[in-house]
Amino acid sequence: MEWPSVLLAVLLLGISGTLGVIAELAARRYDDGRLYLVGGAFFLLALVGGLAVLGAVSPLYGGPFQVEPLPLLLLVAATGLLYVSMVRGRARSSS
Repeated sequence: MEWPSVLLAVLLLGISGTLGVIAELAARRYDDGRLYLVGGAFFLLALVGGLAVLGAVSPLYGGPFQVEPLPLLLLVAATGLLYVSMVRGRARSSS
């Protein structure tokens, strides 16, 4: 795995894990089931990032977990879109 792939995998793992924890804490605070789903999606993306990092640093387990840079870039973009969906407020209704 090349260094851009490793960088994207670490970025995906860090951002997804952090946003997953934030989403789960917000779901508990506001008692909103949608935030639990968003948090679960972030944790799944963090799992993919963690396995990609494992594939990059471990020569013994590296083969099955290698991920190419383009899918990692798409997953980082998906993480950004999930973040936008989490923080975007509802449209105010005009009365």
